[in-house]
Amino acid sequence: MKIDIQAAVLKDTDELLKLYFLVYGRDYPIVYGTDPEKMAEAVQSEDYLWLTARDSKNDLIVGSIVFELDRGNKVGKAAALVVHPDYRKSGIGSQLLSHGNWMIGPEGFLNSIYTTTRTQSIGPQLICLREGYLPLGIFPNAHKLKTYETTTLLVKFKQGVLDTRVPIEKIPEKLVPLYKVVKERLPEIEIPKSAGAVNGLSKRSKRREASFEAIFAPHYVFRRFKKEVTDPYSQFYPFHSPNLLLAEEKGEIEIFAFFNHSDGYCTLISFNPQMQELEDVIPALLDELHSLGVSYVEVLVGADRLQAVEVMLRSQFLPSALYPSMREVKGKTYDFVVMTRTMEPLNFRGIQIEQAFKPYIDQYVNLWKGMYLETLEVFKDYE
Repeated sequence: MKIDIQAAVLKDTDELLKLYFLVYGRDYPIVYGTDPEKMAEAVQSEDYLWLTARDSKNDLIVGSIVFELDRGNKVGKAAALVVHPDYRKSGIGSQLLSHGNWMIGPEGFLNSIYTTTRTQSIGPQLICLREGYLPLGIFPNAHKLKTYETTTLLVKFKQGVLDTRVPIEKIPEKLVPLYKVVKERLPEIEIPKSAGAVNGLSKRSKRREASFEAIFAPHYVFRRFKKEVTDPYSQFYPFHSPNLLLAEEKGEIEIFAFFNHSDGYCTLISFNPQMQELEDVIPALLDELHSLGVSYVEVLVGADRLQAVEVMLRSQFLPSALYPSMREVKGKTYDFVVMTRTMEPLNFRGIQIEQAFKPYIDQYVNLWKGMYLETLEVFKDYE
């Protein structure tokens, strides 16, 4: 059997759509695996490298992968890996994934490539681990499809990139377990000192009555985002473009987000004012998101932004993944932590996960139990 790895072209789209439908049905959460227009755009765009695996004897596309490219931030994402059921266990998935290695090689233009895998089966996780991708976290209940699905985070780094990390002085105590797990995979990572526990609201913050209006208009929201959010740090959220604007009715607050209606997934991309100034309205914000059908919320925060991380912790967001050296600024790189909150009961039932991810589940569950047990009031008044 001869398999040719080659860049996808426009005429491949019909065959690719059939392949994704055959493997994933109608529940596939990545839009360019189901939408012919989005697929055609990606195949022709310089912001993507779309590769196919073709059985030359039968002239049949039997595998596919998409590399999303953020050249400015030097981050790549491997997504939409698929292999025809009749060709599994033949190494096609590994061949496709390994074809991205040149982009993080000595002459490559990326610092790292990351990927997320579903946990319906263990196969994609094993492919990534075999190809040198490091397990760096989990996203509990991230997608609501037939059931709530947890996904994993894996990253592969360019050699030497981690040496450019800017040291972090202090992190909240609840981030320390996550750093310890990552250090087991990356011994060169130093664990920052603990800044102590974070409990309850900050002294200045009380729940403020607020009401948000949701504007779901992707083109308008994206134009406004580019106009209003000019700080590069506030714009940093690779491969997520805002399509939802949450505006406080008094006009004092605007929050840009990405929301996928089909699976309840939401990322909060940018806050105006900054998130550490909005702690008292986050409950109202979450109420509005839940009413829209959001079941999972994610925020990407610089691990060195102590106040912002503490606000998210007090708002019952938990650290579920760590991405060292994710952002480069003037030759130095910065760690980011993914803070997540599920709006539904936590449920890991039925997931298939490689043992490398178990420490991430353990640290997350311990924090989750602590968060809710700390708020439990127990009375003894029968004596």
